[in-house]
Amino acid sequence: MNDSTPLPVTDDIAVFRLSGDFRFGQVVDRVAEAVERAAASGQTRLLIDITDATGFAPPSLADRHAMVRRLAEAARGFVRGAMVVRPAFIDPQKFGVVAAANFGLVSNVFQREDEAMAWLRSLP
Repeated sequence: MNDSTPLPVTDDIAVFRLSGDFRFGQVVDRVAEAVERAAASGQTRLLIDITDATGFAPPSLADRHAMVRRLAEAARGFVRGAMVVRPAFIDPQKFGVVAAANFGLVSNVFQREDEAMAWLRSLP
């Protein structure tokens, strides 16, 4: 899909929402493209909401690791992201958040968009 259209921005935070039926790899592709679009447009903070994306199970640890590595590469140390997901998709130890940090990606995961936005607003 490689869309270069700027993402909508709310309170200086780029917003990407994904809905529909996807395989996990397709979700990762779409989110990585959104991260690249945010970086290309100079946005340093990105809210990613995939609560309405269906068709895939919560990712394994290996899938989480591969996903955050790809997102870190897309962010290029510039974009920081908060992902909003359904509760079953949040690892209790936040493995993906920890792994992302190891790749240089500042990120967090939330069940609610208002919490994600508050976290993003708290970033310098």
